[in-house]
Amino acid sequence: MRRPLKAYISNFLGDEKGNFATLTAIAFVPVIGAAAMVLDLGSAYLEAAKIQGALDSAALSAVRSYGEGSSEEETAKEASQLFFGNFAVPANSEPLAEGENLSGFSVTLVHGALEDTATAQYAFNYKPLFLERLPFEISKHAVAARVPGIEACILALHPTKFRSFEVSGSADIDMSGCTITANSTDAQAIYVGGSGQLKAECLFAAGGISIDSTAVQLACEAPLENGPQVADPFKYKKLPVAGTWTSLAGCGQNFVAGGGGNGNCNGTGKTPNGNNAGYVVTLKPGTYESLELKGAIKLEPGSYIIDGGSLQLTSQSVVTGQGVTFFLLNHANLVIHGGATFHISPSLAGDWAGFSIVTEHGNTEPAVINGNSSSSLTGIIYMPDTQEIQYSGNGATSGECIRLVAQEITLTGNSYFKMNCDPELANTKINNPGAIRLVQ
Repeated sequence: MRRPLKAYISNFLGDEKGNFATLTAIAFVPVIGAAAMVLDLGSAYLEAAKIQGALDSAALSAVRSYGEGSSEEETAKEASQLFFGNFAVPANSEPLAEGENLSGFSVTLVHGALEDTATAQYAFNYKPLFLERLPFEISKHAVAARVPGIEACILALHPTKFRSFEVSGSADIDMSGCTITANSTDAQAIYVGGSGQLKAECLFAAGGISIDSTAVQLACEAPLENGPQVADPFKYKKLPVAGTWTSLAGCGQNFVAGGGGNGNCNGTGKTPNGNNAGYVVTLKPGTYESLELKGAIKLEPGSYIIDGGSLQLTSQSVVTGQGVTFFLLNHANLVIHGGATFHISPSLAGDWAGFSIVTEHGNTEPAVINGNSSSSLTGIIYMPDTQEIQYSGNGATSGECIRLVAQEITLTGNSYFKMNCDPELANTKINNPGAIRLVQ
């Protein structure tokens, strides 16, 4: 006989053994789900924390490297290697979008007037272990900033040279407000001795500093020894390319070496062969095999490329040029003789704004720059691989807006450097490493 449905239901609900097991199984489902969610969220939180720590390290490294002269490409590569050295991408992850790199890592670099910043970012879709059908994005970023240190008037780049910066003889050097920086790790990376005198904001060296305390006046409490080396700040600037050599055959031979006189001098008309009183030869920008200036010369604004020869200002020369930059290529050398009178200032526009004399990397030819009390040379003299610059300033107490960068630098005469001359240098500065901090 068939039993009524009501009776079956009544018996089922009355059976405590089977009913308890079934209800327990039903109730355990949300408990398991909640536990799985807690585990997934906890795991995601740990991954996010690891990402943040790795990003902080990458951002700090990037702003340091970028501020010390590394290219954006090199900086980004170094930061990426550091990030993935500290963070392993979890297996349960997937690209942010179809075709996108799994890493999702990027570095944004900004060179500002007041500070450099590096923003490191990383994002990917985290796939939970238990709730694997519900992936979600984990995105983090870190921002580090570097405030440039005190400006340097002198940067000697050689990493090990004995006395890579030296004040010799009876030189009297005043670069108040400006620092002298030497990358050499030698015990005498910076040397001031004899009867030389030096005033400066401070001295920075990767090695030691040997000075006569009675001959040196510093604004800082004490010179800084065993400090960090400063990377070449202009290492990645692109030099112009040499063109066809400009003929000087028509220039007066007493004005320009190689000239014959009474001919067309670089497109500026006929010039006398002898030193006619009051006559000035005008030269135009261009590429020259050599440029030996012997008389009264006016340089029109622009770039003067010396291709493999020599740039010389003889003791009888009187040279003026505003908006002028000399580029010494293919191992061209520089000699400015004592007695030469010159008034040269750099261009304030273009990639090399603020630079007056530039040599290419690999050019180790020594350079001699001698002035007199009537001369002035403004701008950055950037000769990064030059074995040595011997510089003797003009002795004018008003000072000059000049910066020197070379492997070794020796100051032999009375020189006075201006500190506050951003307009004359097109706001181009050489800074020591400054404080680095994590902003976000």
